[in-house]
Amino acid sequence: MMICYTYFEKKAGIPATAKGLTGWYGSGASTFGQILGAFAKLYCVTGDERLKKKAITLADGWMECVDKEPKVLENGTYVYDKLLGGLLDMYQYIGYTKAETYVSKLSDWAIAHFNRAIKRDGLQDAELSGANMIEWYTLPENLYRAYQLFEDEKYRDFAEEWDYDYLWDKLNSKDFEIGPRHAYSQVNSLSSAAKTYEVTGDRRYLSAIETAYDEITENHIYATGGYGPAECLFGDHPGYLGDALKSTWDDSFHGNRMYTNFAGERMARSDVWGSCEVSCCAWAVFKVCNYLLGFTGEAHYGDWAEKMLVNGTGGQLPITPDGKVMYYADYFLDGAVKTTEDRRLQGNGENFTWQCCTGTFPQDVAEYSNLIYYYNDSGIFVSQYMPSMLQYEHDAMKLSLECSTRFPDEGKIAFHLKAERPISLALHFRVPSWASGKNRLTVNEIPMGMDIKPNNWAVLQRTWKDGDIIQLEFPYSLYFRPVDRQNPEIVALNYGPLVLVSQEMTVLVGDVHHPEEWIHEVPGKELTFETDPGHTGRYEFVTRKFVPYYKVGSMKWYYMYNRIFESADKIRV
Repeated sequence: MMICYTYFEKKAGIPATAKGLTGWYGSGASTFGQILGAFAKLYCVTGDERLKKKAITLADGWMECVDKEPKVLENGTYVYDKLLGGLLDMYQYIGYTKAETYVSKLSDWAIAHFNRAIKRDGLQDAELSGANMIEWYTLPENLYRAYQLFEDEKYRDFAEEWDYDYLWDKLNSKDFEIGPRHAYSQVNSLSSAAKTYEVTGDRRYLSAIETAYDEITENHIYATGGYGPAECLFGDHPGYLGDALKSTWDDSFHGNRMYTNFAGERMARSDVWGSCEVSCCAWAVFKVCNYLLGFTGEAHYGDWAEKMLVNGTGGQLPITPDGKVMYYADYFLDGAVKTTEDRRLQGNGENFTWQCCTGTFPQDVAEYSNLIYYYNDSGIFVSQYMPSMLQYEHDAMKLSLECSTRFPDEGKIAFHLKAERPISLALHFRVPSWASGKNRLTVNEIPMGMDIKPNNWAVLQRTWKDGDIIQLEFPYSLYFRPVDRQNPEIVALNYGPLVLVSQEMTVLVGDVHHPEEWIHEVPGKELTFETDPGHTGRYEFVTRKFVPYYKVGSMKWYYMYNRIFESADKIRV
């Protein structure tokens, strides 16, 4: 995979050293900063020196371009934000001290040239696009980071200029008539509110993101944790989420067949747009969940991140050797396939290859480690369950906590503790929202006899010793999740944290509240489920099989959402 700075070389009049990336902003300028940040953070997580070397080579090359031609600094808000974030990650995670100088140069140009006289409602219309001022509301997060790292007031002052009052005021007044907004960037803007709260302590910002989290997760996400049909959040009419999944021939729309997109344009519903951006949307979710859990310590803020980990990024196809990554995840009622090809076309008629999600995907992977373990004066908190190891120093004594598990294939998780000497410490384990069965927690095979409730912490306060083993068991069960309130008959089948899909279009017949009575695991086939005869449409002999979404391969047809009716005589199209 060739990652280069060809776009900047051309701008500086330097002979290109590699073939540039296709897609937006010339030859890959939009992804360059993301790659810098991803490599820096992945190096910090893995210790792989190749990542550090590559990141430094790329950063040095870009700086050479800037030194030869200062016009290289001239970018719109989108590219500026990506470059700013990438250089800050280089400084923070690799110790790349040159970044301080170049962050300053980048920001000085932006401070002098960015247009403040723009609409501040977050609608990405043609005016904003033409002025290169899209996603301006995501700027404060990285500007406040620069302020924290370099203690230069110019970054704080510049951050304050991009406060997203329209959205914060709407959220704080519980007014959700927000209108269609660009999905990923709106959720990403919540990280700007979070960083503003971290720097200023103003609870207005914390309240806004808490309200946004509740509203979005209750009314605007799919079973996978994905969001943004037509890359829109909130939409222009109730039931928009479910309507986006319907076919153009479907007569059950709750609004008209036209909608307003995030650029303020009127558009007809199109299958190309009934989707969500996987990598970018996931990264925005990971960040806001991380902020909220860190600020509040409330367990339920790990739930959205889990959905995205297991079914969002977990459901993506592997990145290809030439760098392609699945851009959209589609959940249409008339089916979809997974592909690394963005089926939209460039001006030359070719498929897009390099997109923002390609830059964000390695950032997602780097972010995983930030989602697992937290700590404060009361002890250690475990939010996500995946094979991992925490090394922790407490009272001048080192301990480690290693997690071994097959999660999400099963809800059994074991932690092996190593300590230099006995230590009194509280361990907190997040109980997932779906874990409503007979949850179990043991220490050295002794049951703790605790009431372990969903969306809470299971807390063990004791003196730990070397070799202690903590085991958690969260039994899985089948349940349906409606797509939204306006379309309760459009449902996705879930098994614990897993979203299940079928390979054929399906109309289900049965009790939506008790799927375990008519859907059963296929003997000898792990995580494969089948309906009993008589529960698929009007055909008494037909059954349907379901498997986890993450198991679906490239160009394999799948159906995530299905219609369900309580009896065959109530089936309607």
